[in-house]
Amino acid sequence: MKLLVDIGNTRVKWAVLEKGGPIESHHFTRKKTTIKTSLTSEWKALEGIESIHVSNVAGDKIAQQLTEWAEKKWQITPTFVKSESKRFGVTNSYSDPELLGIDRWLAIIAARQHARQATCIIDCGTAITVDIVTKYGIHQGGMILPGLSLMREALGDNTNMSENAEISDFKTLAVNTQSAIQAGTLYTVSASLERLIDDLTTQFDNKIRFIITGGDAETILPLISASISHYPDIVLKGLAYYARQGDKKPHHPQHVKTEETTEAVEAVEAVEAVEAVEAVEAVEAVEAVEAVEAVEAVEAVEAVEAVEA
Repeated sequence: MKLLVDIGNTRVKWAVLEKGGPIESHHFTRKKTTIKTSLTSEWKALEGIESIHVSNVAGDKIAQQLTEWAEKKWQITPTFVKSESKRFGVTNSYSDPELLGIDRWLAIIAARQHARQATCIIDCGTAITVDIVTKYGIHQGGMILPGLSLMREALGDNTNMSENAEISDFKTLAVNTQSAIQAGTLYTVSASLERLIDDLTTQFDNKIRFIITGGDAETILPLISASISHYPDIVLKGLAYYARQGDKKPHHPQHVKTEETTEAVEAVEAVEAVEAVEAVEAVEAVEAVEAVEAVEAVEAVEAVEAVEA
């Protein structure tokens, strides 16, 4: 079994990948500075792990903690996947490929495999990232804007807000500060995404599909009127492509000629052709000699007969 791990800024999503089985994901909220306690709680009963593939945007300290925990638990060193210039039919638009967030890269890869159509991936996490990939697998770039939590934290830090203020259900016009921040941030994000979707639909002549993912996707999705598909585990699905590498052994048909074999056959055929030509020329030479000798014999007989006459 292969363990897939998507470490985000606030949550960790994971799944166990088995041959022929679907990806069933789980998640937990991680602490900012440590992850080992959460790993023990989540994975202490998990056995039979053969490899670990990780998408990590939480930094080196969290990566080191995961490595130490996995090596102690299963004697396995995790593989931390990095963004590349090209892989699985997708070409990265960044001049330095690794600067593209690994979560964005994996989402692009997974989206590309699902359909040969221009696709926009909207990931609603701590930050909201947007990436576009053409039907030919060329990454066109994207944008990053603050997510709901970042907006609310920024407003909360700079607003005189009572800690005990009531948080009501979403309403267009709120009657307390927290609800007003909740409504305002939702409108800001949903309006931005609606405008983006309209612009991209026009730019791609209505031949583009939209995918939404991330922790806040379910909150934002009802406020968007455009047709958009929800793929909650798209990063894990992209990670699965890396994890499956090497599973299939290359098949070499017995009767397929290798390059060396082909060259050898061609060489033999060339020699045989030369030998055939030489044989023909030898036969023709013999026949020519015999013809000359026959003429000379006739001429000799005729000369004798002339003398006798």
